[in-house]
Amino acid sequence: MSRIEVEFLYLTQADVRAAGLTMPLTLEVVERTLALHEQGQVNMPHKTVLDLGERERGRVNAMPAYVGGDIDVCGIKWISGFPQNPRKHNLPRGLGLLVINDAWTGVPLAIMDATLISAMRTGAVTGVGAKYLAQPASEVAALIGAGAQARTQLEALQAVLPGLREARVFDIWPEASQGFAAEMGPRLGLEVKAVGSAQAAVEGADVVVTVTVADEPIVKAAWMKPGSLFVHVGSYQEEEEAVVIQSSLRVVDDWEAVLHRETPILARMFRAGRLARADIHASLGEIILGCKPGRRSPDERIFFAPIGMGSEDVAVGSVIYQQARARGLGRCLPLFGDGQGTGKGTT
Repeated sequence: MSRIEVEFLYLTQADVRAAGLTMPLTLEVVERTLALHEQGQVNMPHKTVLDLGERERGRVNAMPAYVGGDIDVCGIKWISGFPQNPRKHNLPRGLGLLVINDAWTGVPLAIMDATLISAMRTGAVTGVGAKYLAQPASEVAALIGAGAQARTQLEALQAVLPGLREARVFDIWPEASQGFAAEMGPRLGLEVKAVGSAQAAVEGADVVVTVTVADEPIVKAAWMKPGSLFVHVGSYQEEEEAVVIQSSLRVVDDWEAVLHRETPILARMFRAGRLARADIHASLGEIILGCKPGRRSPDERIFFAPIGMGSEDVAVGSVIYQQARARGLGRCLPLFGDGQGTGKGTT
């Protein structure tokens, strides 16, 4: 029997970026993956949360998935969330690795940085939601939270809302809001304003995105503009329950995944009996496929609460792996056998 050598491609964050991880690409892959979910082409066990004390220290999530269709790979994202990292350790709040496996042999194909992929796909989910749920002529966005994730949220909104001209950002740390505005305004060619309160950010905004680690109602229903889209990205409660109740439509990415996570506002309201399954209009995949309508009128307020799914990371990672191989990026490392790895280049 001939000797078997198994290698995998290792991609740093710089390699991932060089392989072509752009927002337009991420939006396209995420939208395709959401459609595959609805078509039954995704096998995704629930997220496993290793809770190390989310407030005092942090958590690490294991997010496995198989994505079928023309993607046809499996993999897992292993990503941490340590809220004190940026201020205490000068590290990103989220740090992760992504493993991509061949879906027919189980052979690991690649191990890559997931920190950037995770941030991009999370922003892209909001972008796909805005594509179907926001007013097409939306001009003003409000961001509550000015961390790294807020940057890809705004990038995705700009990509799908061509009329976007202004973004207002509020963070409990004023220097974070100011730094965000100074960076993202010139980078995206938008008017980005750091404001002094959540109310100043939200009132009059066409799209409101909350991306914080807060567990208290920051946004009030009275601030929400008719016809606006509210996107809840954080893991807890960032708005009054009235924001949810007064919305004309409530949309999720995956209802069962939302319930499993337990902490988001929709799951809390459901467990407390203040929200029924029938109050959820649709999954985003249903709207993408045309099974249910998205926005139906200019005046209705829509609430979108994606939980974030490992399938999206696996799908994006698979495309990046293929493009990295085609471009000769990364380093091939031996898994077993006598090989020493082929170094930089294709496998």
